[in-house]
Amino acid sequence: MMSSSPETQVRPLLPARRLESAFQPVYSLSHGRLVGHEALLRVFEDDGTAVPPNLLFDSLANLEERAELDERSLRLHLASYVAAGKADAVEWLLLNVHPATLLQGAEGLARIEKAIRDSEIPPSRLVIEVLESPLSEDERLLEALTGLRAMGCLIALDDFGAGHSNFERVFELAPHLVKLDRRVLLRAKADARARRILQRMVSLLHEAGSLVLLEGIETLEGGHIALTADADFVQGYFYGRPQRDTVAHSESCAALEQTWATFDIHQSRHDDRWRERMAEHCDQLRLASIELAAGAKLEDACRSFLELPHASMCYLLDQQGRQLHEVAFKDGANRLALSHSEQFAPLHDTRGARWSRRQYFRRAVTFTGAVQITRPYLTLQGGRMCFTASVAFEIEDQLVILCGDLVVGEVGSTA
Repeated sequence: MMSSSPETQVRPLLPARRLESAFQPVYSLSHGRLVGHEALLRVFEDDGTAVPPNLLFDSLANLEERAELDERSLRLHLASYVAAGKADAVEWLLLNVHPATLLQGAEGLARIEKAIRDSEIPPSRLVIEVLESPLSEDERLLEALTGLRAMGCLIALDDFGAGHSNFERVFELAPHLVKLDRRVLLRAKADARARRILQRMVSLLHEAGSLVLLEGIETLEGGHIALTADADFVQGYFYGRPQRDTVAHSESCAALEQTWATFDIHQSRHDDRWRERMAEHCDQLRLASIELAAGAKLEDACRSFLELPHASMCYLLDQQGRQLHEVAFKDGANRLALSHSEQFAPLHDTRGARWSRRQYFRRAVTFTGAVQITRPYLTLQGGRMCFTASVAFEIEDQLVILCGDLVVGEVGSTA
């Protein structure tokens, strides 16, 4: 590792502070190695007291002064990175650019481009981070990012998942990389539903054409959540704190190796527990389909399934996904709970409802004869979270799908 030493003083019109660069490593989960550093500004009083950078920016009188400080910070980071011996390294340098600079339009873009050219670092190795904020809705920002993209820089949307985040900005800015705010991770650590949402969020961002970085990872659990969610990159204290030194490209990361080594065991145990928990439900639903095919009534065929813990009700769909009239409930209490959910009264009558778009229908039809289990979802039949187990089979040469709902809060989660 090499140490970076450049420091700078802001011009007299700005508060006198000492500015330094700190670099936090970014790792690729799939590659298992370092892929870049994020440059972070460190501000100090003359007596060595640290000052939060956002407070310094907020203390300035106008956008012009903030843009000037931002340019100086940018030049400092570039110079520090070169001084650390990274000018020719095959890694990214992630740079935060304040919206005040981008809102200067052509002038702000020219400042950034000149700073990059003066550094002699190839633009293709620079990732320009833009904070997701109300200011990012200004068209001048989009124009500036278009110019930086044309120069060869990558664009990242920072702090996604915080207060002002929305997918409209992802579609408009088309970032190469989206950094998920640490609050997304904190929610995922505390709540299984948030973990499921995180997985879907990452999947949607991938489909929108962006790579995903999960930041703020401070524990092994956070690394496991990143792997489960299929995030591309990780950043946080668990993998490396911000420091003046940069990490050598060849240097291994013990925390990253630990994440992978323990994840496979953790996930295998989780999957085993889930299969064990659901094995009897799957067996009983399969037996119910055999009895139905032999001519048994729905209520009689599904009795053993419905006697199992957490089972709620069973129903049949035809080959177009339409619900047949008969429904078998676990007991009268479950029937009443469904019919007395007043907020969802317009949805109670499901006779003839068509569920062909649902995962439990499509998967059952694709794998006829094998019991399928969905991820948790909010059912229209009563407005509650549930899983659905389903199996497709034939009755008198007609394909039908037997479905059994299980209450999520009691069963657990596949996340």
